[in-house]
Amino acid sequence: MEEKRFLEELVRRYVANALSREELDVFFRLLAEGKLDAALDRQLDKESGQEAERVKPLQAKSWTPVFRTFRIAASVLLILALSVFIWKHNPFRLFAKTVSVATGKGERKEVKLPDGSTVWLNESSRMEYPAHFDARSRKVTLLDGEAYFDIKRDESKPFFVEASGTTTRVLGTAFNIRSYHFLKSILVTVTRGRVEVRKAEGVGGPDKKILLPNEQVYYDMKTREIRKVNVNSANAVAWKEGRLLFDNESFANVIAILENKFDVKIQAEESIREYHMSAEFASTDSLSRILDLLSLANNLEYRFENDQIKLTTKRSSI
Repeated sequence: MEEKRFLEELVRRYVANALSREELDVFFRLLAEGKLDAALDRQLDKESGQEAERVKPLQAKSWTPVFRTFRIAASVLLILALSVFIWKHNPFRLFAKTVSVATGKGERKEVKLPDGSTVWLNESSRMEYPAHFDARSRKVTLLDGEAYFDIKRDESKPFFVEASGTTTRVLGTAFNIRSYHFLKSILVTVTRGRVEVRKAEGVGGPDKKILLPNEQVYYDMKTREIRKVNVNSANAVAWKEGRLLFDNESFANVIAILENKFDVKIQAEESIREYHMSAEFASTDSLSRILDLLSLANNLEYRFENDQIKLTTKRSSI
């Protein structure tokens, strides 16, 4: 009996547009489970009766058709009202609005998510997230680029980041994702807490890794290989402080990053592209300064040729 009264009161308050956000979640869950059907029927009968009372029949014999007419009219009006209200207030529409954020070259941006979590976007990055998270989870998409996530803990609503065939799941932690389209790999690095990184379904091998602070997942987008390594997580987020830091980075990745940052084309011998190197620069350093230091440290030389930069191994002087 108590449940019946609760359901009827929920429907009544729904029709009166008096439900809170939490009560709306309960309403639509019960509606999907079919538990509100009887209460809605009773509400229709009630509305129909009220309409019939307002319009008295002129003759007794006309009561039945008049009552039926107004019952149908009331039912239609109530259904229309419910339809409009559902269209205006159902969770899927409330959460359908997507917010897009992007950064240009040399630009970094701080973003506050609906749950109070914070995201810092590195340059040349794009991210999308709903204006309102739903009742069961929080999901964002890193479309391109790099971002550092500092997520508010909520064990009832896990947080997911989708990025180029990977899904990172957390409850509340801090981590960095690098997923530029011009690089052949995705890096997920944890600075605080615990993270689960899962690759897309349907590919062979282990499909997920669990990361703790100072651990990093490397995901090769060509081979779909996913592996975990130990790192200094501070190096992965040096960009937040305006530093351009390469930590045991392949020269192929260094070249791709410089090409994107400075809108240039750099040619290099395959043997050079396979080098691995570590170096640090200020984000404001010029391309010439970076190339000078890289060349000096790796016995290379470069020259501008046909609107391109050609990077070669330095020839020994005779």
